[in-house]
Amino acid sequence: MKMNRVNLKPFVMLRKDDGFTMIELLFSLMILMTTSLFVLQLFSIIHTQMRSIEKLHPKEWEVFTMQMKQEVRSSKVQDVMGNKLYLLSGEQLSSIEQYEDKVRRRVNGKGHEVILQNISEFQVEKDGSVIVLNITDKAGTTFSRRFHPFLRHVTKVDE
Repeated sequence: MKMNRVNLKPFVMLRKDDGFTMIELLFSLMILMTTSLFVLQLFSIIHTQMRSIEKLHPKEWEVFTMQMKQEVRSSKVQDVMGNKLYLLSGEQLSSIEQYEDKVRRRVNGKGHEVILQNISEFQVEKDGSVIVLNITDKAGTTFSRRFHPFLRHVTKVDE
């Protein structure tokens, strides 16, 4: 008895020699366009983020000014020395100063609370009892704000 040996190929590939059909072409085009749409959006987001890294966001500036307004008004004594703002409220002496590219707040010389970032220049001055802050962000935009203390200390001069 002789057995017929059948030649079975374990992997059979279907091949078409007639090329793409119209449906395959449209499906490929749809995938290409969808991918390019997402890539374009991704580049747009990255570009926007790169520009905004150097700029100070207006809402961040507003939050900073509201916090500073509250701190200046609640403090008993305000003083400026060496481009640092010192605020005394109760037993706590807070200092507001530039540290690298940030504005930080320290209490009694301890801690490191970042209250503003992306800063290239921080200037603080005292004009009478008014505190004047001038801040320049990394993009070169200058922000300025004047803070008026709530409590005014009047010193009496003996005659």
